[in-house]
Amino acid sequence: MSETLTVRAALQLPALRGGAPEVVAGRDNLDRAIRWVHVVEVRDIASVLRGGELVLTEGRMFHGPESSDRRLIAELAERGIAAMVLELGANFKSVPRHLIDECQKRNLTLVALHLPVAFVDVTEAIHTQIVNQKITLLDHAQELQRQLTELVLEGGGIAEVLDALAAALGEPVIYERADGGFVYRALNGLTERDVTAGWELITRSVDGAPPFIEKHLTMDGAHDGRLVALGFGLAEGGVFDEAATVALERAAQVVSLLVIGNRRRDAVFASHGRHGGFLASLLAGSTEPYAAEARAIAFGFTPPVMIPIGIRRARHHRAATVASEDHQWRMVWRDVHSELENIGIPALIDEASTANPTLVMIGVEDVANRGRITDRVAQVVQDTAKRHLAESQAAVLSVGPAVHTWQAATDGLAVSVDALDGALHSPPRAWHDATDLDLDRLIWSLRDNPDLERFARLRLERLVTYDAQRHTQLVKTLQVLLEQHGQKTETARALHLERQSLYNRVERIQTLLGVDLDDPDARLGLHLALRVLSHIPSGQL
Repeated sequence: MSETLTVRAALQLPALRGGAPEVVAGRDNLDRAIRWVHVVEVRDIASVLRGGELVLTEGRMFHGPESSDRRLIAELAERGIAAMVLELGANFKSVPRHLIDECQKRNLTLVALHLPVAFVDVTEAIHTQIVNQKITLLDHAQELQRQLTELVLEGGGIAEVLDALAAALGEPVIYERADGGFVYRALNGLTERDVTAGWELITRSVDGAPPFIEKHLTMDGAHDGRLVALGFGLAEGGVFDEAATVALERAAQVVSLLVIGNRRRDAVFASHGRHGGFLASLLAGSTEPYAAEARAIAFGFTPPVMIPIGIRRARHHRAATVASEDHQWRMVWRDVHSELENIGIPALIDEASTANPTLVMIGVEDVANRGRITDRVAQVVQDTAKRHLAESQAAVLSVGPAVHTWQAATDGLAVSVDALDGALHSPPRAWHDATDLDLDRLIWSLRDNPDLERFARLRLERLVTYDAQRHTQLVKTLQVLLEQHGQKTETARALHLERQSLYNRVERIQTLLGVDLDDPDARLGLHLALRVLSHIPSGQL
């Protein structure tokens, strides 16, 4: 991997070294990267700089009042230039004290040249160095992409690609899926525990977390997971160089193609009824309802009434790989099937990976038993999932209507799966009724409507801003008050507050929002706005 050209390295080039350079300010920033070189003798140059430039000057731009010179130094520092090189002789015999002081104040590197140099030679030498490094960088990137492509052509998958990337970077690499959790971790010689601990520090933005760079994977024009390189080997305060960023980008392209290819292959298999199981093929339309009945009879599944259920994991553990989670869920479904069989509830279960919903069809004797039997099934699933995953409410169940025919069962499966997204973003419960579009799922289905966010903003923005600026909990207080139907005594007890403290909070809320919380219509509007707040895409106002 090629290194970027730094100020320190540029001063060692013959074209600059011959000018007897002396660093008179900003010595701590000699390792800043140089993006380009400009020869500057006019005062209004700052507006056209983009950052990373090495500015060469004879000092003619510094013949104004001292205050004006200081302002110019401040503007150059704000633009993020790499350093300024001042050639002495033509305009200054020595560097003016106020320029040194202002550069020190702005943490800007200032270099004095005690002997004249040809600026054209300096710009040519540095630009040649930069261009050569860009070409070297491109060559490295092309070589890495060739290696990764060969890996894939030889049958390698995502794991092999990421291992090769980690070896090229000399650092561990993580592939995190869009909804959290690891698809794969290329450890590059570190232990799994070390990498997991570093990742935990990064996700929590803890001081001392290792530096990292990331590249989102793009599928069908949208972000779908990301590759992250963790800089365990970098010095304290160090950053990844441009070569590492380019390598990560090239690898992300290859991984994206692999993921897209895997998904298309799965879709082909599903269209031929050879992937995903019986219920998945029924839902995909590759098994006709009349054929489904015959297959169900072959499985011994012949109840008079069927209840379709879609199930997803409620959340992914950041430190768990897809393979380990899939294994845990296989254990869950094995035990669920066994326990339902023991208590006499017939069931068909299509196990799926953690990225897809698991489809379940249970049998009951009468439509009237739908609620009671579903309660029992949900308890079995939640208890079993808790036993294997060590967390409560690990599964989200979306339950379709009770039906008598396989045509209706197909439609019911579609309804239950369609309702899963809304169920995932609703308050936890044993199971969600896909036939009843409750308030939370209604809000979720309308989450992209700008009027919904505007509704919540008009009612809550001042309260949210007040909490953010003063670190108070007025939004939480309002939420609990509304959950307690405006009963202040119950609210104070739930918040563990003295009643007078609660009264003070309520008075502040009413003042900020301009409402009377004893008014039931006002409480209804605020309650709805709070529910919207938890569902809008931005997550906040």
